[in-house]
Amino acid sequence: MVGSSRQRVWLLAEKLKEQYGWNYEVVHSIQHRFFSLTSSRFRILVQIISKIRNTKYELLFIHKSLFPWDVVFLILAGGFFGKKRLIYDLDDAEWEHSYLKTLLLVKSAHKVFCGSHPILEWAQRHTPRAVLIPTVVDADLYKSFSVPHGEHAVATIGWVGVGRGHFLDGHFAMIKPALDELSKKKYRFRFVILGAQNYQPLKDYFKGVSYEVVFVDDLDWADSTAVPHAIQQYQFDIGVMPTSDTAFNRAKCAFKAIEYMACGVPTVASRVGEAAYLIEDGVNGFLADTTEEWVFALSTLFTDTHLRSRMGDFAKQTIHERYSYTSMVPKIVRSVESLSM
Repeated sequence: MVGSSRQRVWLLAEKLKEQYGWNYEVVHSIQHRFFSLTSSRFRILVQIISKIRNTKYELLFIHKSLFPWDVVFLILAGGFFGKKRLIYDLDDAEWEHSYLKTLLLVKSAHKVFCGSHPILEWAQRHTPRAVLIPTVVDADLYKSFSVPHGEHAVATIGWVGVGRGHFLDGHFAMIKPALDELSKKKYRFRFVILGAQNYQPLKDYFKGVSYEVVFVDDLDWADSTAVPHAIQQYQFDIGVMPTSDTAFNRAKCAFKAIEYMACGVPTVASRVGEAAYLIEDGVNGFLADTTEEWVFALSTLFTDTHLRSRMGDFAKQTIHERYSYTSMVPKIVRSVESLSM
């Protein structure tokens, strides 16, 4: 149900099994206090120990550092004493909230998979074994949900994500002034929010605006077709990804933009994190920091259907070449096979 583990663990494991015959099991660690004595805690610890001791498992793939310390110790023991190869997978600035765990895993791993260029830059300061493995999508699947760009009386600006969290982080406050300004300039558009989660403060925030706001509360996040289908269903003309410039967000993998672009939707995004590497400003999308830049980018795309279509085609090409399982799975396989198993 969580985007990072869905794209970087479950779907990746399925691709590796389908294309290369690699078998896998996923162990999901629960959060528990270090001194807790619950049965669920001991069950998960026994499960992890059994996997570490079992010789048929050659590789431990660790996604993030959001584990209790005893689980981290077991992982490290699996590498040191169980002779397992460790791959540590980072798609967020884990060091911002779990510095010691993150550093230990980075230094102990035989490979560190980095979901964005900023993560790669941080990891390379601590290990020579870091490699860029962006968060990717099934480009062929998303392409089948491509959005056709034509003349519309009312344009659609779309956003997808976890509405509550992004509202609390102030991301909607970054774009609302631009939307209000565009409405004053008599541009006709609607704003579609996929993943509003029935979060009332978010809905209240847009009360009284002079443009239509469509709240789609829930999607079946576990369904790999749910997001591209919704992007096509609601006919996104433009996808937006406002992101505040914080230490944590500077490591972000720009997954929203990747999803829009894979459907051929030109994207306007903050110049934060991987977006600055993903989007070539004015070619496959726009980068925007100020309200003026957001207004310019959105109004330009509103009024030029051919530009939207051309940018959408470049966007799909970018995803296919650099942010797809097609381009990334062989790189992952080479990285794993370079380890002496």
